Amino acid sequence: MKALIVLVLTCLISLKGFAADRVLSVYLPDYRVKGSPEPELYGTTHLILFSAKPFPDGTVDFGRITPELFAFAAKARLKNPALKVTFSVGGWGRGKEFASAVGTPENRERFTGELVSFCEKHQLDGVDIDWEFPKGEQEHADLEAFLATLSGKLRASGRLLTIALGYTRPLSPACWPFIDQVNLMSYQPWNPTDYEKWLTESVERFLEAGLPPHKLLIGVGFFAKEKGGERRAISWKRIAGNKMPESDHGFWPVGQSSCDLRLNLVKKYGLGGVMVWDYGHDTDMPEHSLLRHLSAGDIEKP
Repeated sequence: MKALIVLVLTCLISLKGFAADRVLSVYLPDYRVKGSPEPELYGTTHLILFSAKPFPDGTVDFGRITPELFAFAAKARLKNPALKVTFSVGGWGRGKEFASAVGTPENRERFTGELVSFCEKHQLDGVDIDWEFPKGEQEHADLEAFLATLSGKLRASGRLLTIALGYTRPLSPACWPFIDQVNLMSYQPWNPTDYEKWLTESVERFLEAGLPPHKLLIGVGFFAKEKGGERRAISWKRIAGNKMPESDHGFWPVGQSSCDLRLNLVKKYGLGGVMVWDYGHDTDMPEHSLLRHLSAGDIEKP
């Protein structure tokens, strides 16, 4: 009975908040799943399993998309059958081979074929591309050709193509039709600045580059990061309910107010929703959970 009540309450939160009108997309790295934890995703609409790694010839190492990740996703789908489960390829330190993997038609065909086959084998809902970062005209042209090919194959089976992009790095407008969602890595600035102004300008930069607002998910990091020095990153899991650690440089915002800034921008610009990095940084204390706070966000469809 208790489990049923929790499930009903979770569904009600989803209907009131993001699941009715918006996307709440959450990354889940392989190193966050130890043992057999019970998912608590609240109103999450999209779960991204992180991450596979490309090889220069377009083949892919899927070893980090572990059985534990699949088990977690299966449990999450039992709680919310509407949940979309995708997987990411690339990421920080896992993307330097992208340039070669998409650099020739033969490699692109092999690369896209492996990604789509993996979706089909594991009944996944799509692919997230996390190339950090393409440089120069040729790499951007090769990326566009790759996205066009991959998008065609995924959409033929009703699957999604999403992409993670840095807040200073919009793509060519020619790429936007191939992409269903842009996961904007707008966690914190690199240099001290006006935080709210920086966040707003990050959104506007992509809209001015021609990205339809409904495709843009504004990213929020569930961690605090120092503004200088060693730039330590402190997980919200450690901070929730406690004082911030000492720092001569101060920390970028984290917590409900940081989430609310994103929710306000979603409403102001008619954005597609919010992306979270990452599930493992959240606390398991419901009263302090940032994912729960985002899920309950009362955002009206414009």
